[in-house]
Amino acid sequence: MLPVLEVTTQSPEETRILGAALAPLLVPGDVVSLTGDLGAGKTVFVQGLAAALGVQGRVTSPTFTIVHEYEGRYPILHLDIYRLDSFQEVIDLGFEDLLDPSAIVVVEWGEAVAPLLPPRHLEIALRRDDTMPGDHVRTLRFRAVGDEWADKLASMRATAEALLDAAAPGAARGARFRVARGPAGRDDRGSTAAHPEG
Repeated sequence: MLPVLEVTTQSPEETRILGAALAPLLVPGDVVSLTGDLGAGKTVFVQGLAAALGVQGRVTSPTFTIVHEYEGRYPILHLDIYRLDSFQEVIDLGFEDLLDPSAIVVVEWGEAVAPLLPPRHLEIALRRDDTMPGDHVRTLRFRAVGDEWADKLASMRATAEALLDAAAPGAARGARFRVARGPAGRDDRGSTAAHPEG
């Protein structure tokens, strides 16, 4: 079993930095599945990823439109399937056709379509961490599905450590990532706890 990497962020900006650290490793055909309850920071992560890929416009959650398309270094398809009520609705939407090999595909609430995801993808679970002080503390767990993603995660980890250290000079905290125990986890889709991080 491939290792699951875990890291805790202290602010939305640190969550964006993690997205930015992943971006240089992404190529068309890559699929990233984001899981986590409402307000866990999924869209914040995508904002960092998209900005690092050269997207100029505002990145928002496509909750009501299902899909946002962004143009950056590569095309990005940002999907949010939260409002779809059944697996059949996802199929009727043409989800498999949206897994465009010429674009990077990021799926919020990806656990709901896990059987439709390609055999090689990255799963990122985001959680609010209520055990630590502060309203913006998040724990992110990165699970590689496929050996190629394991190699990409190792590179992302090194980049993220450097970017996080640069963002907080003088606050050296050593290695921030740890190998997590157990699976990346699934979420309670029915959670209604709203939060400004989206």
